[in-house]
Amino acid sequence: MIQGKWIPPVLLASVLACGVSWAQESDNTLRERIDKWVAPLVDAGHLSGSFLAARGNAVIYERSWNIANRETNAPFTPQTKSCVASVTKPTTVIIAAKLIEDGVVNLTDPVSNWLPDFPKAEQIQFQHLLFHRSGIPHRLTAPDDENVQRTAADMVELAAKREFDFKPGTRYQYSSGGYSVLIRVMELASGKDYQTLLAETILEPLNLSNTVHPSQKSDIKEAATSYRWTVDGQEPGADMDYSFLVGAGSLFSTPRDLLAISRALVDGKFGERARRQLLRGGKLRWNGITNHYRAFLEYDAKTDVTVVLVANQMTGANDLLRQNIPKIIAGETIEPYSVPRPNVVKLPADLLKRYAGQYNIAGSPMPVRAKDGALFANDWILLPTSETAFYSPQDYSTVTVKLEDGVPVELDWAGMKCRRLGKLEDE
Repeated sequence: MIQGKWIPPVLLASVLACGVSWAQESDNTLRERIDKWVAPLVDAGHLSGSFLAARGNAVIYERSWNIANRETNAPFTPQTKSCVASVTKPTTVIIAAKLIEDGVVNLTDPVSNWLPDFPKAEQIQFQHLLFHRSGIPHRLTAPDDENVQRTAADMVELAAKREFDFKPGTRYQYSSGGYSVLIRVMELASGKDYQTLLAETILEPLNLSNTVHPSQKSDIKEAATSYRWTVDGQEPGADMDYSFLVGAGSLFSTPRDLLAISRALVDGKFGERARRQLLRGGKLRWNGITNHYRAFLEYDAKTDVTVVLVANQMTGANDLLRQNIPKIIAGETIEPYSVPRPNVVKLPADLLKRYAGQYNIAGSPMPVRAKDGALFANDWILLPTSETAFYSPQDYSTVTVKLEDGVPVELDWAGMKCRRLGKLEDE
């Protein structure tokens, strides 16, 4: 008998005769409810990627939507590899934890043990790189340099030429650049390159074949191309070789592979150190964004539910999945989302240029530029809907320019106040 539910004998006999369990019937109903909820987002073309939800190790919902490559008209499938950006970093933490447990490195080891000529090498400890406290800048390359094949050794050379953002160990600052230096330290300490460390620590023990660190673009089979928003629609993202994000944002993967990695971590298969470092408060929250690719994995030990997305376009729909599908799985009724359909207007180029500048966005200085009939916060487009209002399709937000005596002083980004810091350096 199924515990916790009383089933009328006639109904139970019918279910057993059909060979369908009550749990399976419930999952079928759940899939129908989720499909109904996501339908407006799919119809609007705002979901492009693969998504799954799992309870424990069992996948209870899995869908792929839209096109992985518009040039070849290849559809997104569960096997399509997509850049997972900073979801790469948890795998680097897992490798580091294994090396520490094996006695290959210690948290307090100075970087000078392996990189004696690196600036401040005596002051930077292994743990500073691992915990984003090294002072090495987040980005080590300019956009024009990001389509060149790089190794971890190459990234160390680039890092050595950059000024530190602060004295090592004195504060926290998220740093992909620091993680690429971390990878080189682990290569030298272990005598193995990054691909070997990744394979031996994670991919081979779990028998994963759809997670790839590209040494060159041709390495990635069945890979998705990213697409960015423009005033007239979408076009392919920048031509990048993601090896410049080695260990920090370079992996291409699938939801099934990411689920397998997270489950192995939660189950302790990578050791207690990695589990303790990544599973905070019984939750995993992995998030990645680069060049209009988006990925996330979220797990909650209380419900034992994991949701995973890999996507090749940035839209507000991605975060709606993350926020609402766990609620639907928990039994909540969530009304289908009404997809924004903004009325984009044309503004004079000189007005847009007046709004350009450096703004404090989410605590960091960020350039906002005027080009192609819109504003761009880094590479996020803000589409004009009036003289002072803009729409961000990447997160479904309204962004309003606040003026004082006709001079822009702030962006109100869906309630987040972003003060204007001044003009752009190249103005």
